[in-house]
Amino acid sequence: MALPPIRRQIVVAATPDVAFEVFTGEIGAWWPLASHSVHGSSATVAFRDGRLVERHPDGEAVWGTVLDWEPPSGFRMTWHPGSDPEGATEVEVSFTPVTDDRTLVTLEHRGWERRPDARTEYGRGWPVVLGGYQERFTDAEPSSETVWLAFLHTPGPAVDGPSGVFTHPDFKHHLDFLRGLRDEGVLVAAGPFPASGDGMTLVRVAATAVAEHVRQAQEEDQSVVRGVLQVRVRPWHVVLTGV
Repeated sequence: MALPPIRRQIVVAATPDVAFEVFTGEIGAWWPLASHSVHGSSATVAFRDGRLVERHPDGEAVWGTVLDWEPPSGFRMTWHPGSDPEGATEVEVSFTPVTDDRTLVTLEHRGWERRPDARTEYGRGWPVVLGGYQERFTDAEPSSETVWLAFLHTPGPAVDGPSGVFTHPDFKHHLDFLRGLRDEGVLVAAGPFPASGDGMTLVRVAATAVAEHVRQAQEEDQSVVRGVLQVRVRPWHVVLTGV
């Protein structure tokens, strides 16, 4: 059975082209090499000739090979830091505009059928890595713009298929999270798609609050934290509303 991907999303105060360049061209400046590399803090890492390579006086470690490279939309690559490429997983990073000066960065790590033993470790590691990337940006000036976000929910690794979502004891935490959004005054609508285990939540927030709500959707909805649900946040550009 296919294991769900690890997905992590953050918002940075930059346009997609700048966000892409900082992620790829400056990766050696923000990646936490001391804790998340093969050779440690004395190494360097950079994209070179279609590969992501860590270099150290003791040798070279290939982290993966680029499969797709489409700036500023994103890239996709194999992932096997210092290990056999035959057991590689796959990492995809996309850059989606939210406003004129904010970009939603989505990292999705999939292919865990080949490395199921490593999934939990990477689930803890990617937030640390992306935290270093996010710190490279200075927040933009306050904006009065309103942003609509769709939180798309699918069954997580803690349940066995769609039917297990709504009967799982930790699903109640999702309802608590939705009530919090309602009480905050940002909830537009929320509910499941029939018979699929999937659901969608729509919120309307200030542009300056987008990063915080993306974080909350991943870290404060305990049904997501505990693996009952997975969430993917997507900006929704609303052009027309009814009465």
